[in-house]
Amino acid sequence: VEDTVMPIGFTMLVNNCIAALQWSASRAGAVIVEDTVVHIDRSRKQLRTEGGRSFSFSRLVITAGPWTNQVLSSAGLSGVPMIVSNEQTVELVPKTGAASYDWDVFPVFTWSEAGYKGRGKDGGCEYYYTTPHVTHSGVPSSGVKIGFHRQGPLLNTEEFQVSASGKASIDKMPHIRKELNTEQQFELDPFAFSKVQEFVQKKMPGLNAEKHVGYMRCLYQCTPDLHMILGRHPEDPSVVFACGFSGSGFQFAPAIASVLTALVDDEVTEQQQVFLKKYDPGRFQL
Repeated sequence: VEDTVMPIGFTMLVNNCIAALQWSASRAGAVIVEDTVVHIDRSRKQLRTEGGRSFSFSRLVITAGPWTNQVLSSAGLSGVPMIVSNEQTVELVPKTGAASYDWDVFPVFTWSEAGYKGRGKDGGCEYYYTTPHVTHSGVPSSGVKIGFHRQGPLLNTEEFQVSASGKASIDKMPHIRKELNTEQQFELDPFAFSKVQEFVQKKMPGLNAEKHVGYMRCLYQCTPDLHMILGRHPEDPSVVFACGFSGSGFQFAPAIASVLTALVDDEVTEQQQVFLKKYDPGRFQL
């Protein structure tokens, strides 16, 4: 069992981060278009959006998150062994008289039965991550956020498609519940909440585990080895893509963008080649 305390770790304010990244991209000359891609024609090098726009391309970069297999399919490309996990975080508040869990005094920390983001002999792992109560104005935080990491229901829907290689790899996923669900869930997941309650009662007794003051459902993109997929698509080298971050992608966005840019420009450095070899889509049978 391992506890990881991050004394110099920080809680990122997502909206601020996204605004900063968009500002940086715009300053570099990028044009940001908010629309949904509905068709990709690789032979004509064109894509069409729901809003009726049409764009031509010489290289195509796909960073579609949990929708990756759906987008690859629309481009006539094989999907990857990535399964979307319908995750959940809950927010809890301190008991009366307990010490503060606010972000100016309480650290970011994780707890794992198999080391930091590790896996047990059976491939699974009970892993919890926490962020302190964020008191910054404008942030919808009601308490300490706790997530039962990589343990949401697995999805196989029209949006979140599971490829044949993905179905063949279900047993390699760390999830306790391995059945595929045909509908995304938005209500509270009682199973995940009960596991968090057990964890809090043992490891964070200053928090009130009896009831939550808020919860959020989100989506992970999990791969069999829990490592990201990053590189050229094996069936079309003009298509580069990144996905399968398994719950650890947002914080790496600038670095991932740098590697994708290098691929598009054919200017990959020696260091990036080492990086790409590890996360190459070709390591899986598509």
